[in-house]
Amino acid sequence: MKIIAIVNNKGGVGKTTTSRILAEYFSIVKNERVLAIDMDPQANFSNRYLKMEIDPYQQEGRIPPIHTNYNPESPEDSDWDGRSSIAGIFFGEMVFPYSTYINTLEVAPSHSSKLLLAEAVTREEVVQKVYDQLSKFLELDDVKNSYDKIIIDTPPSKGPVTISVVRAATDLLIPSIMEPQPIEGIYGMIHLWKSETLRRPENRPLNLIGVLPNSFDRRGIIHKDHYDSLKQEMPDYVLDSRIGRRLIYAEADADGAVPPSIFMYPEKNPARQEVVSACQEIEERMNAYVN
Repeated sequence: MKIIAIVNNKGGVGKTTTSRILAEYFSIVKNERVLAIDMDPQANFSNRYLKMEIDPYQQEGRIPPIHTNYNPESPEDSDWDGRSSIAGIFFGEMVFPYSTYINTLEVAPSHSSKLLLAEAVTREEVVQKVYDQLSKFLELDDVKNSYDKIIIDTPPSKGPVTISVVRAATDLLIPSIMEPQPIEGIYGMIHLWKSETLRRPENRPLNLIGVLPNSFDRRGIIHKDHYDSLKQEMPDYVLDSRIGRRLIYAEADADGAVPPSIFMYPEKNPARQEVVSACQEIEERMNAYVN
């Protein structure tokens, strides 16, 4: 089972878009069993697949809807409010993934206020527990036997929640816009990858897939110059593929979008071709690294 973490401590660099593209590529194109995990309190990844509701404790945040398997009249559900989120792993709660419109894709959604609580812990003994919880969840037999790929969207930070994701991951992908501030986030994530690599045993390495240029403006020279410079500096880490700045990606995210996924567009569609090519390169880099 491959666990792919989409990381960058800078916001607005396309982590959620990249997570969505990979989740839908492996589930729709490759017909693999995928679990999408949303560790970002903003819950945008979750909202892509579920009708998230307003978090009563975090007005700008979101909580999952009532789970379709919840039966308030069942004695087995008497101690459950019917909502399940990945944040439950930090509070001793069971996690029940939700189905989506894609048969082979399930989602473990965000819960804004609970993830913010986990992110804000400072006591060392509590922080250490946060670090380990996602790994423990993903090592459960039910999880390992149910999915081929795990795709994890992360918050824009290097806090406890992000570190818990990095510790659980088998592969890291760093999306970034080719501009100075987002590129700074690349160096921060590579440092985190190196630190985690030193901490791990040799039989459990962490593969850095690389840097995926996102929202790439092919018309100007700024993005190209930064890309060329970064490619020259770290040729092994920067992908050849680039996800362009296209309105169609935002349109595919809108409620009621038809078709609901970029992978449901005609094969000759330029945006579809672009993301398929990027996903294929990512897949090749993953498969070339034997975990």
